[in-house]
Amino acid sequence: MESLMFSFARSILLLSSFTLSFDSSTDQNALVSLKNSIISHPYASNWSQNTSVCDWIGVSCGLKHPRVTSLNLSGFGLSGTIAPHLGNLTFLRYLDISSNSFTGSLPSELSKLRRLKVMNAGINSFTGEIPTWLGSLPQLEALNLYSNQLSGSIQHAIFNVSSIREIEIGNNSLSGMLPSDMCNNTPNIKILSLEQNQIGGEIPSNIWKCTHLEMLSLSYNNFSGNIPREIGRLAFLSNMSLGYNNGFGGGVPQEIGNLTRLEILSIDGASLTGDFPSSVFNISSLRVLSLSHNSLSDKYALTSFKNSITSLPYAFNWSQNTSVCDWTGVSCGLKHGRVTALNLSGYGLAGTVAPHLGNLTFLRYLDISSNSFAGILPFELSKLRRLKVMNMGMNSFTGEIPTWFGSLPQLEELYLFNNTFVEILELEIIAYQIPPNIWKCKRLETLSLSYNNFNGNIPREIGRLRVLREMYLGYVDGFQGGIPIEIGNLSRLEILHIDHASLTGDIPSSIFNISSLRVLNLVQNNLSD
Repeated sequence: MESLMFSFARSILLLSSFTLSFDSSTDQNALVSLKNSIISHPYASNWSQNTSVCDWIGVSCGLKHPRVTSLNLSGFGLSGTIAPHLGNLTFLRYLDISSNSFTGSLPSELSKLRRLKVMNAGINSFTGEIPTWLGSLPQLEALNLYSNQLSGSIQHAIFNVSSIREIEIGNNSLSGMLPSDMCNNTPNIKILSLEQNQIGGEIPSNIWKCTHLEMLSLSYNNFSGNIPREIGRLAFLSNMSLGYNNGFGGGVPQEIGNLTRLEILSIDGASLTGDFPSSVFNISSLRVLSLSHNSLSDKYALTSFKNSITSLPYAFNWSQNTSVCDWTGVSCGLKHGRVTALNLSGYGLAGTVAPHLGNLTFLRYLDISSNSFAGILPFELSKLRRLKVMNMGMNSFTGEIPTWFGSLPQLEELYLFNNTFVEILELEIIAYQIPPNIWKCKRLETLSLSYNNFNGNIPREIGRLRVLREMYLGYVDGFQGGIPIEIGNLSRLEILHIDHASLTGDIPSSIFNISSLRVLNLVQNNLSD
């Protein structure tokens, strides 16, 4: 009897050993098939059949059994196709083949990976539709197919996996509409990233059922209709990007103000209209709000500007209940309703210039002269690419004259006279030069910089402003040297004032060859003929 029991136990051990050996060889065969389908494999020599698969680069095995549980080949520079045999890695939980050059389609045999939790095949060149078999992976938590060449509509199947937490399939060529019930079976999803496709139709109103959603990225698609009010019920949402969907109608729903955890809101270039809900400004966590290339972005820009003003006159009628086009000092274009002019000269305003003013991307005329504005001119004003006239004269602006003026290609008139372009640093006055790249304003006709505290030389590059007609550089005590000879190249110059500027040296004879010159004022200098 004991001999019979011993023989039976020995048979069980042999069968178990054979099973483990068979399972291990199954994994090895699967990986060898993958290796053989790869055209370029820099670690091919490491994947040797003389060593355990658990020692192969990119391969990890379970502690209790020698089965492959993880395959990480991200960024290995691989090219080729995915062998169907990869589906035989039935213990696989983590698969990352991202950032390579794989082509072809994802084989249906991968549907056998029933334990798979993470699948990352992003940044490759896979083609075809999103496989329906992805919906049969019961434990899948993260799916990344970002930046491939996938086409067709988004299959309903991927929204049938109740365990899914992340879906990232942006930067493909997907089209069609989102399934209307996409959130019915995905209560745990936290990241939904579908940007840079051609997805159309309306955003499903039942999106609120994705109750744990933290990131929603739908920008650069063809969505239409209204932004659903139900988005305001996504209590955990912290990042939302809906920009550059030209089919949107209406405005931003008031309910977005209920998103108390929102940190980033981007709705650039979405053709939105109407008033921007003031409730959004009450979201204390919000740190990025991007609304450029919308008519509602103009109201936000001007409201931010108003909030940076510390002294407002009684009759300043910038009410959120009226159109920006009816606000004091604001003019709009007839065809598009965007703000094209802002004239607040002499309103007795004080404060700083809000960076958001740079979002008035249709602005052609800006005049805030004869006020009490202080601080520096924000870099964001460099976005005013349509600006023709900028008048900041008679204020108390400090710091350097910005070099970004050279990036305003349409600028024709620039007035910065009577400011204090200096910076107080350790009780010393540091004066600044006129930036040499001012010559990049090739359409500049009027340049007025008088009554400032510049030092250094008048830049020779001014002579490259070929269409300049009027230049005012008087009452600048810190100038050094003389008048650059290149000013004689300004063949259209009519008025030149450089009086009270402490200039020395000779007056360039080339100035007297400017036939259009009718006013020349060089008094109170140390110049000689």
